[in-house]
Amino acid sequence: MPVILYSLVALERAAEQALPLPLPVSNPSHVSDLSDDYRLRTVWLDEQSPDGCDVLACLTLYNEPAEGLATTLTSLIDNQRSLTRPTHEPIRLEVAIVLDGRDRIHPETEALLHHLGFDLDRGLDVEHTDRQGLPLCRLLVQTRAVMISQLHPALQYGGMDTEHESLCVHLAVKTRNQGKLDSHAFFFWSLVEHLKPHFVLQIDAGSRAAPDCLALLMDKMAQEPQCAALATNIVMEGAALSNWLQSWQQADFIWQKLSEWPIGNGLGYLEVVPGQASLFRMSALKRGDGGDPLAAYLRGVSGAKGLMEANLFLAEDRIIGAEILKSHRDCTIRYHHNAHLVTDGCALVGELLRQRRRWTNSTLVARLSTISSLADVVCNGGVPPARRWSLCLGLMWSFMQLLLQWFIPAALALLVSLAAGLLDGLDTQVDTHTVEHRLWAPMMVAGVMLFWLYCLLSMQARENGRPLVAWLHTLLHCLGVAVLFGCTVVGFVLCLIRIDPVLQLGVIMVGLLLLLAVWCHSHQKWSDMVRVFWLYIPAAPVANFYLLTYALANFHDVSWGTKGLVATVKKEIPSSWRWKQWQLLTGWFVSNAIVVGLVVGLVPGGAITVLQWACLPVIGQITTACSLLLWSKCQRPEPVLPVAEQQKATLAYASVG
Repeated sequence: MPVILYSLVALERAAEQALPLPLPVSNPSHVSDLSDDYRLRTVWLDEQSPDGCDVLACLTLYNEPAEGLATTLTSLIDNQRSLTRPTHEPIRLEVAIVLDGRDRIHPETEALLHHLGFDLDRGLDVEHTDRQGLPLCRLLVQTRAVMISQLHPALQYGGMDTEHESLCVHLAVKTRNQGKLDSHAFFFWSLVEHLKPHFVLQIDAGSRAAPDCLALLMDKMAQEPQCAALATNIVMEGAALSNWLQSWQQADFIWQKLSEWPIGNGLGYLEVVPGQASLFRMSALKRGDGGDPLAAYLRGVSGAKGLMEANLFLAEDRIIGAEILKSHRDCTIRYHHNAHLVTDGCALVGELLRQRRRWTNSTLVARLSTISSLADVVCNGGVPPARRWSLCLGLMWSFMQLLLQWFIPAALALLVSLAAGLLDGLDTQVDTHTVEHRLWAPMMVAGVMLFWLYCLLSMQARENGRPLVAWLHTLLHCLGVAVLFGCTVVGFVLCLIRIDPVLQLGVIMVGLLLLLAVWCHSHQKWSDMVRVFWLYIPAAPVANFYLLTYALANFHDVSWGTKGLVATVKKEIPSSWRWKQWQLLTGWFVSNAIVVGLVVGLVPGGAITVLQWACLPVIGQITTACSLLLWSKCQRPEPVLPVAEQQKATLAYASVG
C-alpha cells in the first residue's frame, strides 16, 4: 500500500524544445522498440495502486551486505517522517530495489529480504528464451509494505512507538546479471512508466540520508521550477585519524565541496549528479523536440561503439546531467549544501585505485564530450542571454579542469625540481641559474619523468603479473611515491619562500579562507581541519599524480572495479582499444615532456616563474568556491510557498517557457 506523506509537489511544466545530440543516438523508432522490450520483459506479480506515486527512490542492488540495505531503507523512513507536514498537500514515497541478478545477492541480504516478506524465487519457475534459445533476462516485481520494526525491532524515535510506520517497497529481481546501466533501463523504461512519479531519487545501498535530506531537496525543487536535478552534500563520517585511507577519502569529499561544487552550483551546471543520492525532476528527463535525455543516457545498453564510449558509460552520474542540459536548455543542475548524506568509503587501497580509475577515466571522456556538445548548444542560439553566459562560464570551467588534470605530471616534475634549491639553503637571493641549479634541477625533472614512464609501463605487471613480479613492482612504486612526496613538500616550502611577496600574501589569505570554509562546512571541525591541512593538501600533488597514472594506464579496463565487481575471467581486449590506449598514453607523456622541457630550458626563472603563474587560476578557483560556500551558509533558508501560490508560480513559469 502507498505511504501518504506531506510536502510540496510542484506541477510539472512541459519539456522545452531540445537540440540534436552530438553523439549518435538510436533513432526514435529503435528507442521506442527498446523501451517497449524492457516493459514487455517486466512482470508485475502484485496488484499496484492506480494512483502511482509522487517520489520513487531507485536503489540498485548487486552484492551489498544486508547492513547497507537496512541502513538506507531506515534513512528513507526517517525522511518520510520529516516530510509529514499537515499544512502541505500529501505525496506518496515509494522505493524500487532493482536486484541485478538473482544469483548475485549477498546471503545476508537475501535473508533480510525474506524477513521483509519477499520471495526471491517467486516467478522464476516460468522460463522464457530469446531467439538464440538463451534464457531471457526478465524483471520480476513484487510489492510489500515494509515496517520499520522489521528492519530494527528495538528502534524508537524520540520516545514514540514507530512499530506501525512503513514504507512501500517494490523488489524488482532481474533473472540474469546484466549490469547497472541495464538496471537503470528497467527502472526508467518500465518501473517509472508504470508508477509515473513526479520525482526520482537515485540512492546507493549503504548511503544514509539525514532525516531532513529529502524534505530540503523537495523544497528546493518547489522554489526553483527550472531545476532539473539536485545533488546532496555527500560526506563521510567516523573515520579515525589513525586510518589514513579513510581520512584521505573523507578529506577528498570535503575538498570537492570547498573547491569545485560551489562554482558548478552557482553556474547552474554541476558536472556530476552523484549516484550516492540525487533527486531528479521527471519532466526534465522526458523527450523534447530534438532529443531524449533518457535515450541518450541509456544508449549504452546496446553496447559501446568504442573505447572512449565504453569509459563514458562508466560515468552514469556525469552523462545524465549533460544530456538534460542539451535537451532542456534553460534547466539547471545544482546541489543542496544542507541536504547531508553519509556514504561509505573504500576499505582497501586496491579498491580505491579501481574506484578512482573508473571515476577519472569516465570524467575525462565526459568532459571532452560535454565541452563539444554544450558548445553547440550555446552557439546554435535559442538560449536566454543569462543562461548563455552561465553555460559559457561552465564550459570554460570544465576546460580549465581538463587542462589542470592533463598536465599534473608536468606540474609535479617542476615542483620536485624546486627541491634542488635545498642545496643552497634557504637563501632567497640565490641565483636560480647557477651551475648547481643547471645540473640538479634538470636531473630531478628527468628522474620524475623516468619514474612516471616506468609506472605507465609496469602498471599492468603490477596488477596482473606473477606474485613475485607484482610485489617487486608494488615495492618500487611505493618507494618512488615516498621520495616524490618528500621532494614535493620541500619544493612547495621553497616555492612559498621564494615567490613574490604579493603572491605570498595571497596564498596566506586563501589558506585562512580555507580554514574558515572547513570550519563552517564540516561537522567534525578540528579533526577535518587536520585531515585537510596535514594530510590531504600536502599529499595532493603526488596522490593525484599516481591516481591519474593508474587510471590512464588502465584506460582499457571498463569494469566497475568496486564492491566486489572485479572480473575473475579477463576478457580479451580488442586490438583497436589497445591502439587507442597507446595513442592516448603517448600523447599524454609527450605533451607533458614538451612542457617540462620548454620550462626548464627556455623560460627565464624556470619552474618558479611558471608555477607562480600557474597557481593563479587555482588560487582564483579556491577563493571563488570558498566565498560562494560561505555566502550560501550565511543565507537564511527561503520560505516554502503555500501550495496554491507555488502552483501559480509553476504554471506561470511553464507558460513563459
